[in-house]
Amino acid sequence: MVSIFPEKSLIPADLSTISLDNPETISLELALEILPLGDFEQKWAVAKILVKYGSQVIQPLKKIILDEKANVEHRWYSLKILSEIKNPEIILIVTELLTITQEEDLLLLASQTLASQGKQSIIFLSQLLDNLSSRLLATEALAQIPSLEVIKPLLSVVNDQDNTIRTTAIATLRNFDTPEIKSVMINALKDYASSVRKEAVIALGLKLKSGEDVELIKLLSPLLEDINLSVAQQTAISLSRSNHIFAIESLNKVLGNENTPIPLKVTIVRSLAWIATPESLQCLDNYLYKEDLDLSITLEIITALGRVRKATLKHQCVTILSNFYENNYSKLNQPEILQSLCYSLKQLNVVTAVKILKAIEINHNAQVRFHAQNALKKFEIK
Repeated sequence: MVSIFPEKSLIPADLSTISLDNPETISLELALEILPLGDFEQKWAVAKILVKYGSQVIQPLKKIILDEKANVEHRWYSLKILSEIKNPEIILIVTELLTITQEEDLLLLASQTLASQGKQSIIFLSQLLDNLSSRLLATEALAQIPSLEVIKPLLSVVNDQDNTIRTTAIATLRNFDTPEIKSVMINALKDYASSVRKEAVIALGLKLKSGEDVELIKLLSPLLEDINLSVAQQTAISLSRSNHIFAIESLNKVLGNENTPIPLKVTIVRSLAWIATPESLQCLDNYLYKEDLDLSITLEIITALGRVRKATLKHQCVTILSNFYENNYSKLNQPEILQSLCYSLKQLNVVTAVKILKAIEINHNAQVRFHAQNALKKFEIK
C-alpha cells in the first residue's frame, strides 16, 4: 500500500488544532475534510466518526474509492470505513472497484469487505447475475467471497456466452469439491475458449492423486495436444501430479512427436522429472539419444535429472548422465552440455559421479575443467 501522509504544515490551521476527543462536535463535512489531510492519528480517529454516519457517507466515499487518480492511502481509508457499514450499495461499489484497480492492498480490502457483508452480499450479487449488464461484475465479485454459498450462483453461469464469465466461474469453483463441480470441469475441457479449458485442466489436475483416477488421466491426456500452447503446457503440469504409467506414457508420446513445440517439450521434460519414477526417468534417458535433439531440450533433461531428490532414484540419474557422457561424443563439443553435466552430477551428490567428473576434468578445456573441479569439491576430491 502506498503511504503518503501530509506534513503538518500542509494541514489547514483549523484542522491542525481540531480536537477529536469529542466526536459529537465533528460534522460530516469536517470529518470528510480531515480524512485526506490529517496525520495518522487524525485519519484513524475520523474514520471511526464517519462510520457512525452510516449510509450518509456512502456517496462521498464512493467518489474517492473509485477515483483512480486519488491518493491510494485516501482510497484505502475510505474503503475501510465503508467495510464497517452494512448496505447493499457498498457491494456494488466494491464490485466496481475490483474491475478497475490493480492495487494489491485495495484488492485485499475489497475482498474482505465483500466477505464482511455476509450472506447479504451473496444474495444481492446472485440477483445481479440475472442482468446481462451486471453479470460479469457480479461474477467477479462472487469470486472474491470464500464461502460455500457462492457455489450455486457460480454454477448458474458456467455456460454463459461470455468467455470471461465462464473462466472466472470455473477458476473459482475449483476451490470447492463436489461431484457436480467435477462434472462441470470435465465438460469445460471441451470449451471453445482456451482460457476456460486451461482453468478446467488446473482444477482437475488438483484432484489427481498419485497413481489413482485413471479415467481422469485419460480425460486430460488429449489436451497435451491442445491447439493452445498454454493449455497443453498446463496439462503436462497437471499430469505430473500422477505417477500412473498411463500419465507417463501420454507425456512421453507427445515428447517424442517431432511436431511438438519446443516450449511444450521443455514443460514435459520437467513434468517427467517431477513424477520421478524409474519409468518416467527412463523416458528422459531414451530421449537424450534422439537424433538432432535440440540443444535446449538436451540441457533441460540434464538439468531436470540433477534436480531429482528421491534418494532411491539418484543412482539412476547418475547412471543416465554417465552413459550419456560416454556414448554421445558428437554432442560433447558443446561447452554448455559439459557444464550442465558437471552441475547436475554435483547436485545429485552420489559418489559414483566422481569417475565421470574426473574424466571431464582430464579430457576438456580449461573452462569445462573449472566446472568439473568445482563439482569434485562436493566430494572433497582434489
